[in-house]
Amino acid sequence: MSNYTKATDFAAKDSLASGNPAKIVKGTEINTEFANIEVAVNSKLDGTFSALNTLMSGNTLTNGTISGGTY
Repeated sequence: MSNYTKATDFAAKDSLASGNPAKIVKGTEINTEFANIEVAVNSKLDGTFSALNTLMSGNTLTNGTISGGTY
């Protein structure tokens, strides 16, 4: 799993003087940010617990104790 790490501080560009070439937002910078976000999102759990659901099928969880079925 990967956490998102910002590669470009776009807000810092706001304080630069007009005409400063570093003030320009480049497509490559935006592409890098979206690529970093994509990697972080795709490496996280997608919200499904199919393996856990299969494992727990037929079982009951009561007060932290699993009973019934097979596991």
